[in-house]
Amino acid sequence: MDPEFEIVNHAEPFIPKIKSTRYTPQRITHDLVDSGRELLRLFKEIPGELREVLKNAREGKLKLEFEYHGLDRTLFRLDLISGRACAIVLASLIIGSSIIVFSKTPPKWHEMPIIGLAGFLIAAVMGFWLLTSMPQKRKRHEN
Repeated sequence: MDPEFEIVNHAEPFIPKIKSTRYTPQRITHDLVDSGRELLRLFKEIPGELREVLKNAREGKLKLEFEYHGLDRTLFRLDLISGRACAIVLASLIIGSSIIVFSKTPPKWHEMPIIGLAGFLIAAVMGFWLLTSMPQKRKRHEN
């Protein structure tokens, strides 16, 4: 913990020894031979692998898999946004159907405008769907 200690000055005598052991002709030759063997093995394997990929592509069996990390959070936010948009449409449908029912616009069924009743029916189905899909979306994103 000496602030005046300079590691470079103390390590300098050891650097030639490290260089001499690391860069000997035998070591360089050994590394080149190992790299050459790996390269030859790679050149032997490539044609067979390439042939198999092309065969699978011709037969329609070629699979491409990729994984994008961080997509779950984006999908969760997209589900939230779509749920809110659906709720806005649902509220608009209820308000619009109420206006049509109170305006008593024909055609009517039992003194109630059919278009207003249809709007309420669609709103009921849409609301039920929205309520039942929300817990499923949360469970899917919690896992």
